[in-house]
Amino acid sequence: MKSRNIIRDFPIFTVAILLAGAFAALTAVKGNKIIAIAEAAVIVALLVFTLIFYIATKKKKQKLVMRLTRGLNFAGGEDSADFPIPVLVTDDKGKLLWNNQLFETVISENVDYTDLKNVIESRSETLRDAETSGVNLKIEDKLFTVFSQKSESNKIILYFIDNTKYREVMDTFMSTRPAVMLIAIDGMDDIERNYRDSESAAIRSEIENMIEAWLQEYDCMKTKRGENSFAIVTQMSDINSMAEKRFNILDMVRDYTFRDEPMNITLSIGVGADGGIYRSERQAKQSLEMAFGRGGDQAAVKRSEEYEFFGGVSQSVERQTGVKSRIVSKAFCQTLEDCDRVIIMGHRFPDLDALGSGFGIAAVSRAYGREAYIVTDEKTALSKPLLDYMKENDFGEYIISLDEAKKLITQNTVVVITDTHVRGFMEFPEIAEMASKKVVIDHHRKTVNYIDDALIFHLDPSASSASELVAKLIKFLPKKVKIGSVVADALLSGIMLDTKNFVLRAGVDTFEAAAFLKAEGADTVRVKKLFADSINQYKIKSKIVSDAEIYKNCAISVCNEESDEIRIAAAQAADELLNIKGTDASFVVFKTAGGASISARSLGAVNVQLIMEALGGGGHQTMAAAQFKEESTDQVYKKLISEIDKK
Repeated sequence: MKSRNIIRDFPIFTVAILLAGAFAALTAVKGNKIIAIAEAAVIVALLVFTLIFYIATKKKKQKLVMRLTRGLNFAGGEDSADFPIPVLVTDDKGKLLWNNQLFETVISENVDYTDLKNVIESRSETLRDAETSGVNLKIEDKLFTVFSQKSESNKIILYFIDNTKYREVMDTFMSTRPAVMLIAIDGMDDIERNYRDSESAAIRSEIENMIEAWLQEYDCMKTKRGENSFAIVTQMSDINSMAEKRFNILDMVRDYTFRDEPMNITLSIGVGADGGIYRSERQAKQSLEMAFGRGGDQAAVKRSEEYEFFGGVSQSVERQTGVKSRIVSKAFCQTLEDCDRVIIMGHRFPDLDALGSGFGIAAVSRAYGREAYIVTDEKTALSKPLLDYMKENDFGEYIISLDEAKKLITQNTVVVITDTHVRGFMEFPEIAEMASKKVVIDHHRKTVNYIDDALIFHLDPSASSASELVAKLIKFLPKKVKIGSVVADALLSGIMLDTKNFVLRAGVDTFEAAAFLKAEGADTVRVKKLFADSINQYKIKSKIVSDAEIYKNCAISVCNEESDEIRIAAAQAADELLNIKGTDASFVVFKTAGGASISARSLGAVNVQLIMEALGGGGHQTMAAAQFKEESTDQVYKKLISEIDKK
């Protein structure tokens, strides 16, 4: 038996005996021998008691070890205490029962027992299932991979593998992996058209200087890809640092002025980080395309298959050119020539824009001699007045149900998706899956889960609406088509809906499209009637507006009304709330069957698309939405507030 073990295990007894011995010696020196002898007897009794207690405790511990190790299938006996890696035994609730000596030396020696207990118990369920893959656990400044084994006595044995050094090496490796960043200057075409060559050269030079000054902070290499684009090779640690600063070069360039005049120049940045230079460059190109598709003025970072977005607060730059529309029109005509019929659908709960653009495509398809139908669920459509209007004017045969559409689809059928490009947002995703030929026409900013197998993918975030894109497509058809006043009304209603009667996102092309539809016979009075509210809908909308509150320049209202018209009323209320002074954005949280939804609007100062995307939804910079299954309006409201706080 080693005396140091007694001292280590019974420090209080040891100190008491030493003090008692010193006191007895002092008493003897003072001459009181009887008292000194009595004190010596007490000391001997303490020593005997300590020795007996130590032996009994050790035997009890040995029995416990033997009992545990028998239940844990260890080799046997005290050998388990000398297991070559730290071992901890818990019950199925995570309560600490036993550990070997190495565990105390490696882990618990410098760790507070309560902290260790809390860490283990809080991760007990995860640790219990760590038989093969292991669970990473951080204790103080050390990193462990913990593997578990269940014993015959339902105890959980945890084996701790110290990976601290390996993790440090891996972190260093991951942070120094190469990454490729592509930068494009948006808006230089307009600068070159409106300024002299010397001025546009000076503007481009200042923008390049800003980029170079920004890159000096990082260990990277820059080269020019073209007159207005650059390629940068760097490492992941620099990309992570740029992400932490939200790619602040976007703000610098956006705020740039030339001779005190705002230039409306932005950057689009694509980053690829897949380990190798070749794969990273390919991902960087995909990321840059994604940034372009979302309207520019943002950075898209792609790691493996996941995207992360930064920026995107500017309005999309309007491209005043008919070149792309002509190309799409020609390609669509060729697609019509090679198909037997056309099936058209929009997003879930289709509105005036989704159905209006659909009727435009149907009219063109029929003019080119192809059967064309719009598949929708009339019970859930948000544009019932338009459907009734089209039926009253002999366009009822254009509208079919899902079952009818399934019977009509063949290998040679073209499915046209309007007003959405996201797989999960289509009204009937199964229709798209059945079709081998797809065409997408949308004006929303590009998102991750887009339809990537379309023959024609016509996405223009600078357009006001899908109806505007279809009107331009009709205008530039190789073979002129007269769509008639009824279809022109349908298209104009879609434009008026998404521009809020030509207030938001209404550019030059928007008014040109409206003028074209007017020439085709559209009537603004007839279109205005399609926006008329029922008295119940008007009451719900008024209540939503009256219940609104202002939070960080955002008007927020929560509605628990149950009505078939709640979606339309919520969207209209969100529009109305923007009229409140000092309001940059509006959000209406409303109850739906089986969950809740949010209708979001802004005037441009707040990008509601980013907020809705963070909540699992999407949309446009000034108009977006999100849907939640099996969640209450209160839960959704709290999530919304949390996202607003992050912006």
